[in-house]
Amino acid sequence: MVSLASHMKSTLATLTLLAFTVLMPLVMTPVALAQQQAALTASVDRTSVTINDVITLTLRLDVSLGNSRPQLNGLNQNFEQVGGLSSRSTYTNTNGNIQAWTEYSIMLRPLSTGALTIPSFRIGGQTTDPITINVSDATAATGDNNDDIFLRTTISKTDSYVQEQLLYTIRIYYSIGFDQGAQLSAPQVENAVVQQLGSDSNFQEVVNGINYQVTERKFVMFPQLSGDFRIAPVTFNATVGRRGGINRFLPGRTSVREISLVSDEHIVNVKPQPDSFDGLTWLPASSLALEETWSGDLANVHVGDAITRNVAMTATGLSSSLLPAIEYQDLSGLRFYPDQPLREDSANGEGVIGKRAEGTAIVASQPGEFVLPEVRLPWWNTATDLMEYATLPSRTIMVLPAVNAPDNNSVNPGSTTDPVTGAAVPPDGTNTAVGSNPLWISTTVLFATLWAFTTFLWLRGRQQLAYVETTGVPQAGLALRMPEQTGDGKADIQLGSLPDPDTALRVLKTACDVRHFADMRKAIIKWGQGSLRDSSVQTLAQLATACNDEALSGLLRSLDTAMYGGNPADVDTRALYERVEKLHKQGVGKTTGGNKYALPPLYKA
Repeated sequence: MVSLASHMKSTLATLTLLAFTVLMPLVMTPVALAQQQAALTASVDRTSVTINDVITLTLRLDVSLGNSRPQLNGLNQNFEQVGGLSSRSTYTNTNGNIQAWTEYSIMLRPLSTGALTIPSFRIGGQTTDPITINVSDATAATGDNNDDIFLRTTISKTDSYVQEQLLYTIRIYYSIGFDQGAQLSAPQVENAVVQQLGSDSNFQEVVNGINYQVTERKFVMFPQLSGDFRIAPVTFNATVGRRGGINRFLPGRTSVREISLVSDEHIVNVKPQPDSFDGLTWLPASSLALEETWSGDLANVHVGDAITRNVAMTATGLSSSLLPAIEYQDLSGLRFYPDQPLREDSANGEGVIGKRAEGTAIVASQPGEFVLPEVRLPWWNTATDLMEYATLPSRTIMVLPAVNAPDNNSVNPGSTTDPVTGAAVPPDGTNTAVGSNPLWISTTVLFATLWAFTTFLWLRGRQQLAYVETTGVPQAGLALRMPEQTGDGKADIQLGSLPDPDTALRVLKTACDVRHFADMRKAIIKWGQGSLRDSSVQTLAQLATACNDEALSGLLRSLDTAMYGGNPADVDTRALYERVEKLHKQGVGKTTGGNKYALPPLYKA
């Protein structure tokens, strides 16, 4: 038996790996495509500098553009090139998504003050956007008479709104070396979220005719309360010069000294949310945009099919944790199933860029024309100090009858129509045959994969994992882990096998305890499919008809109504579970001669 168990472990592990190898590229493809960069991009390390600063221009060329080199002649009008053009090639392979590119870098010094433009570059059919560099006059050196090394701090704004992004910059100027044990303190603030923005950058700057090396460190701050926002001074302690050498033979001669520098204090006037802002979520940003993609043709959707709307929200100067979800209004005959969102925060020289991507599956239960209204998301433009709207246009979905749906004229004259699903129900209480459709096939593949993974864990630990709770996401659901079986009592590894009703019942108990209606619906349907040995049971109405139990029918109807616009308080989750448990013990759909759905023991007594 030990060898048999080992063989089962090996087989299940192989099949689990195979299932995830096939399915994961399908899941990851939209995300991978969304993260791909343009074939040609141009960027700089800073966009606000003084006349003495040196900036770095980086051009990134995808391998698809060949070995072309950028032409830099257009830069000579506004900038002086410092040094030559350097390059490096990079190759990455992330989950089979192969990317290769070459980066060209050159250092530039502005020739005048004002708004200077780095022109666009064109290689092949790709063109970059122009970049504007704001150049100001150079300021005098400070540092308590230590002009060979001094400290500066700046804040991007002296007036801002609550939760608006503030950029705090620290620069250390030095014309002599200092030891590696130097210490720079972090900014100290209250009632704010503070995070370092990327890693330190190093460049050169000429101040009062002296060429300085500059180390720059940036922080992003989000004040959480209105009023005076104080940023305490930072300190820099270091030892400059060298110990040893010839000085150790000359008494009184040393080139080593300890320095301690203190920056200025900054005070920012933080304003509350304006009264004119009428949005539900306060969103102060310098830009905010919405983009959408669809998984299929909106004019060719059949009843029972699932079409997915993917919405990406991108905000400059705002964390992804503050970006809200897109709310959908329930429509008769159209149901919405949002997935968990993907959040990502990135950074550039201008601050934080927050991204939120969420897919929502839309399933129609009846044919017709459905109109999704325009999406209007209010946000506050911190650059113009005005409220604006990010929008998505209204969309029309044309739903056609199901591919295997019967002709309406062939329905028995005495049949009735279910009030929830609109499906025809014969008067004798039996349900009409439900053909397979893409939604059922996708659902079967998903649960078969989850079954294989869960059964593998069960064999290792001899424990059944009913669910896992997600944390950190509001209103997070329960991720079901349901193993499935065949009728002969042996674990079935084929896609499309029936669920295990015992496991589904345990999941239902957990979902009822936390009153999570979506997981309750999934668990009840999987219990019905396994108990009735009928994979065509796909809705609560079909399950109620198949079980032919009046008490269960009423409870399922209240659950279905509450999920799609009804009153959640009307659902008696305890009574629902107890009714299903009673039917389970009575053996709904089971044949005589014992429980043929029980898992066989791993070891015989």
